Amino acid sequence: MILNFTKGVLIGIANIIPGVSGGTFALVLGIYTRLIDSLSCLSFNILLPSKFREEFKRIDGAFLFQVLLGGVAGIALLAGLMDYLLKFYPEYTLSFFAGLILVSISIPYRMIESKEIKNIIYMLPGLLLVAAVYRFWHIGHNSQISLVLVFISAALGISAMVLPGLSGSFVLLIMGVYEPVVGHIKDFFSLPPSLNSFKFLVVFGLGCVAGLVLFVRIMKYLLHRKRNQTLSFLTGLVAGSFIVLWPFKDYPRAIDGAIDISIITAENIIPSDMRLIIFCLMLFTAGAAAGAGLKMLEKT
Repeated sequence: MILNFTKGVLIGIANIIPGVSGGTFALVLGIYTRLIDSLSCLSFNILLPSKFREEFKRIDGAFLFQVLLGGVAGIALLAGLMDYLLKFYPEYTLSFFAGLILVSISIPYRMIESKEIKNIIYMLPGLLLVAAVYRFWHIGHNSQISLVLVFISAALGISAMVLPGLSGSFVLLIMGVYEPVVGHIKDFFSLPPSLNSFKFLVVFGLGCVAGLVLFVRIMKYLLHRKRNQTLSFLTGLVAGSFIVLWPFKDYPRAIDGAIDISIITAENIIPSDMRLIIFCLMLFTAGAAAGAGLKMLEKT
């Protein structure tokens, strides 16, 4: 139990860092196949009292509960730090994230078995989707996040665990809900806990459950029936994320020095501060090196 919990903590820490894949950590820790098999067996029958015991045993529930509990603990440990870094050091944080994700592009691309133009062309919709999301949020997004969006984002983000190399928090980032999620996690685990954060996280949790029950199966189906096209689309999605991860943005600042805007809504700009550019390049390089190290771990 303690071992599975500890592995869950490591996967949770990985999942809260955009560009770091919880799936990769699960693979490195030797529980990826068992975890995906367990998740793909989930159904809403487990909510029925009369079938709970039977379903719990069928889905390897004890193992899944231990890992998920550890994952929640790992996310809670790191949420406060992520919230602080994105608020006060967004340029440096995004530079490091971009370096991590740069290396991740090769993972779904490498998994494409047939790199013919009829398959590679599916990268374009992935690129355009990220550009459209960024543009839409830039024009019309406000500080109030719709709970429907939170639910959908959670379902999509948790589904990213199906593939090693894809980051669930990266999906949340490009959809503009990553910052609110880490902020609410931090507020919920502070004293006294925030009731508003509790409501937000309940909706997010329900979205995760829906994603595990429905979207994981859809992703497995697509990977089985349309593998090359799906992986090409995911490659384009990851590549397009640099539109969002561009670290140099117009960041209005609050009185305490924190940015007073969501990263997804901040306008990309060309930097003029050479010192800032150098520091961001250094962190980008460090992120890329860290990503390369994770790839090496995955191969061992």
